[in-house]
Amino acid sequence: MAGVDPYVARLWFESVDADNSGLLDAKELRQALEIGGLGYSLQQAHQFVRAFDSKGNHKLNVNEFVELHRFLSAVTDAFTAVAKGSKTITAADAPQVLARLGYTLDPHALNAVLLRHDTDVSGTFARDDFLRISLFLHTARRGFTAFDAQRTGKVDLTFNQLVYCASYLA
Repeated sequence: MAGVDPYVARLWFESVDADNSGLLDAKELRQALEIGGLGYSLQQAHQFVRAFDSKGNHKLNVNEFVELHRFLSAVTDAFTAVAKGSKTITAADAPQVLARLGYTLDPHALNAVLLRHDTDVSGTFARDDFLRISLFLHTARRGFTAFDAQRTGKVDLTFNQLVYCASYLA
């Protein structure tokens, strides 16, 4: 998957914007991704909308759509580069893939994330597994950043703020 030309993205976006609202809901997003050869489920489309909707309206505008496409491309490219022809990577490969996506986690945090997403307890991750990990980290970073106004890399949260932040995690 390569980067998307903004003009092409707009045409692609408009072709599935059934109500001409300038926004895509999860059903329209799923259709758009399918047209682009990306067969994701409606549940995944809902997760993508939650992760990339910056306005809180449960829909994506064209810029958010392009951001999502770039994210999906980056995850696929990073996974493919490390997997080197294999359909899976191991937990030992995960830090390298995550680093390509801009995430550096300490061993305890990395282990917790991998355990959460290793649903078959195999220690290996297919591309879709890694997409879920990347989406989780994307939403975690977004939630954290909302509370890190000074950009110090540290936050103090009340329990209610933690619950609010956690509610946005994919």
